[in-house]
Amino acid sequence: MTGFPRGTPLNYALAVAAGLLAGIVLAATLGHSGPRVRTVTERVAAPPADTTTTGGRVIASTAVPDVVGDRLDIAEQRVKRAGFIVKHSGGGLLGVIRSHNWEVAASDPTAGTSLELGSTVTLDIQRP
Repeated sequence: MTGFPRGTPLNYALAVAAGLLAGIVLAATLGHSGPRVRTVTERVAAPPADTTTTGGRVIASTAVPDVVGDRLDIAEQRVKRAGFIVKHSGGGLLGVIRSHNWEVAASDPTAGTSLELGSTVTLDIQRP
């Protein structure tokens, strides 16, 4: 037979094992650059002016953003970025499937109201 080296099955097995071992060593060497070290620097500053404390607990509050008239997907991002939880009111029988197809008609509490971070803001939605 041409194209195949001559030898015993043991020679073939040893050649395959040596090739496999060389591949694993090469992959491990190229894929691993040592332990990864990550440095994190935290800056501790005084709490914002609109914070209060109650017996050692800091309560941070911020104003509800004005999102009336905005598309629902954009309004959700703005409200979440401000630090609030978003809920919907409305949305029809099937609810909200694609948030960019809905518009905010009102919010509860209204825009400008100061709330504790993590509070829930309900967005009343309608089709544009």
